[in-house]
Order: sequence, then structure tokens, then C-alpha cells
Amino acid sequence: MESQWLFNLLLTLQFVILIAVVVWAFRLSKRLEKMKQERAEVELNQKKQVQVLASGSIGMGRRLVAIEKKLNLAVEKQSEILSKEGGVSYNRAMELLEMGATIDDLVSKCGLIRAEAELISLLKQESRRNSDYH
Repeated sequence: MESQWLFNLLLTLQFVILIAVVVWAFRLSKRLEKMKQERAEVELNQKKQVQVLASGSIGMGRRLVAIEKKLNLAVEKQSEILSKEGGVSYNRAMELLEMGATIDDLVSKCGLIRAEAELISLLKQESRRNSDYH
């Protein structure tokens, strides 16, 4: 009788332990499921952030390309304006000074005003002095 009682006690104890292990495993699986869900949400948020950054970078790149095109056009127009307005005249004036032209020659042949011709002449003289010292 005592062995039967001991057997029943052990059987009940095993059953209680089995139930405790099942409850523990169930809670553990719920925790794992919750962690998986949180990880999936984090991944989704990271993907969204990457997409936002990528689209922002693409937009910024397009803006930079547009600005670069505008800048190149502005530089080209500026070069055209300078060459039409006197860039060529200044180059021609420098060449004439090299050949010994006077300020009056620069005014008449290059279309410069007297102050511009005098300034170019002074710059040329200063340039000669600097080159003589070196």
C-alpha cells in the first residue's frame, strides 16, 4: 500500500512538472513570437528610413545636376558677354602695348575709354617691372 501511495505521489509530481514545463514552453514561445514581431517592425522601420534617405538623396542629386547645368550656362553666357563687351579688346590692347602702342592708340583702335587704356598701360608696365626683378 505504501508503494502504491509512493507511486501515485511520483506520478502526480511528474504530471505537475509536465504541466509546469508545458506552461513554461508556452510562455517562452509567446515571448519568442513577440520578439520576432518586434524585430519585423524594426526591420520595416529601417527599410522605410532607407527609402526616405534614398529618395532624398536622389532628389538632392537631381537638384545638384540642375544647378550645375544652370551654372555652366551662366559661365558660358558670362564668357560670351565678356568677349563681346571687351574681353577681346583688352587682349588686343595688351598686344598693341607689346608692340609699343600709346594710350591714344588703345582708345582709337580697341574702343576703350581713356581710363581703361591708362589702367591697362599701368598694369603692363607693372608686369614688366616685376618680370625684370625676377
